[in-house]
Amino acid sequence: MTAIPIEIHLTRFVDRLTRDIRRLEKTSLRMSRARMGIFLVGVISVVWASEVGRSDVAWILGFIISSVFIIVMMIHSRIAHGIRRRKVYVAIKSRHLARLRRSWDDLLYSDADEADLDHPFEADLDLYGAKSLHHLIDTAFSREGSERLHQWLVQTEPDPEVTLWRQRLIGDLIPLTGFRDRVSLLTSLVLPAEGGQFRGRVLLDWLRAHKTDGRFKMVLVMLSVLAVLTPLLLTLKLISVIELGWWTYSLGAYIIFYLINFRLYAHLFDEAEHLYEQFEIVMPVFGLIESFQFRRDSTLAEVAAPLKKRGALPSRFAKRVMRLAMAASAQRNDVFRIVANLIMPWELLFAYLLERTKSDLATILPEWLEALQVLEAGSSLATFAELNPDYTFPQFAKSDAHSGILSCVEMGHPLLAREECVVNDFKIDGLQHLDLVTGSNMSGKSTFLRTVGINLALANSGGPVHAQAMHVTPLRMYTCIRVADSVNDGISFFYAEVRRLKKMLSELEAESSFPLLYFIDEVFRGTNNRERLIGSRELLQQMSALNGSGMVSTHDLDLTKLADEMAGVTNYHFREHIEGREMHFDYKLHPGPSPTTNALKIMELEGLISENRTPRTVR
Repeated sequence: MTAIPIEIHLTRFVDRLTRDIRRLEKTSLRMSRARMGIFLVGVISVVWASEVGRSDVAWILGFIISSVFIIVMMIHSRIAHGIRRRKVYVAIKSRHLARLRRSWDDLLYSDADEADLDHPFEADLDLYGAKSLHHLIDTAFSREGSERLHQWLVQTEPDPEVTLWRQRLIGDLIPLTGFRDRVSLLTSLVLPAEGGQFRGRVLLDWLRAHKTDGRFKMVLVMLSVLAVLTPLLLTLKLISVIELGWWTYSLGAYIIFYLINFRLYAHLFDEAEHLYEQFEIVMPVFGLIESFQFRRDSTLAEVAAPLKKRGALPSRFAKRVMRLAMAASAQRNDVFRIVANLIMPWELLFAYLLERTKSDLATILPEWLEALQVLEAGSSLATFAELNPDYTFPQFAKSDAHSGILSCVEMGHPLLAREECVVNDFKIDGLQHLDLVTGSNMSGKSTFLRTVGINLALANSGGPVHAQAMHVTPLRMYTCIRVADSVNDGISFFYAEVRRLKKMLSELEAESSFPLLYFIDEVFRGTNNRERLIGSRELLQQMSALNGSGMVSTHDLDLTKLADEMAGVTNYHFREHIEGREMHFDYKLHPGPSPTTNALKIMELEGLISENRTPRTVR
């Protein structure tokens, strides 16, 4: 299946669910009217029967009509729940359609952070932030799951074994569309707001923050003894075994001791309610993973293993938390609260059980959250792979200075809409190679550098790449594409570029098992032509002798002469053609240096200079 049939399938699915929602909403409206009618008929019938002196008939009518009303109310509730579930599914599938169409405005993005400008390639390759690769791929419902995906996308040091492990995990998850969508459904139904995220780290910090008072168990034992002793002494008094009212002293001591230790259980209601609210978000997903039958011996089963341990199942903890929440909520009833605490140390007992549950969860929850975060990151990339079936998983090979380190067939940029994306074949023959990319303004040079880089980032993350085929050796990356000056720091554009290139050179000189693939867009663009050419030549000659290979885009056609002066330098270019007053680009990569320029033509088309100008010699 290609992307077009998937888009058609998703569109039809959304349309069908939308029709179901409209039908159910009409049914819901009829049920609302029916409930109102049943209520009015019931009231009138009971009042009429009472007025004519038939109280027995009134009771029977009241019972029958109340039963019918309750049944209708339950049916109405199920319909309302069905409407809500379908609306959530529509939202899930609509976001998948937005991912397919690259409709950024329809894609929720809860992460307000920006890309790290000091990272070797994160900002230049649009890996993080609004309208980034992370924005496009991320389907995680937890903050930590989203962060894990981010970490995978921007890892600086390749790890082939880990990458292949992730590929297997993603491969296991791709066929499980229903499982992935159900995770999204369950969390969307309980998250406080659309686009909200569960924060497991906050819950874990809260569980670890409160330390149990060392006197807790001793106080509970003493109060339990007094709670048993009081009715025993009262019974002995009633049957005249003892004459003195010792039970009153026991009861008094129980009450005083209970009140003195109020702080031990004062937090019960608030903390039990908070724990229940947090678990209400994540427990449905834990429960789904616990009960889902993953293929035995698969990578996915390995990841899910912590949630399937006997004696530490999420479902058991869910029941414990539910009981604690119910016990704590009983405090709302003052009568029950007084009676229950007189009979036994109710609140202290459940406060103690709450502390034990928190302690147990603080120990086991990190394993669960780790599994969840890996599953979320893997599911994001699996969804991305499913929505783009023409993408492929790259093949990794050992690094060899004398063989190709990167070979791509029909490679495109994953952030571009399909109708706008042009694919190219490309390869880097080995280490200490330099590929110079020339071309006119807007011809696609910078985008092509980003295309290679972003696909390599996807490859290292374990995800699929936008290519028909890709063979690559494990590579580090460093980019100098999107450089900016800083008024606050007093750094000019040129100096910012020089500092960035110095860091790149240091990475090339650093000892590493993995060569560096570097990308430079318009080297030394912040200075004059003469010094730029001199500096560019010397820098590129120096870089070409180190542990890596590079891609450099430039307008300086004089730099293309390096191919005649140095081994390992290859020229490529992009072209344009002019039809009437319009400039057209094919965005196809061609061998050799660019034969054309277009800066003056662009100025003419925009009316900045005259079309009939007289050429002048600049002295």
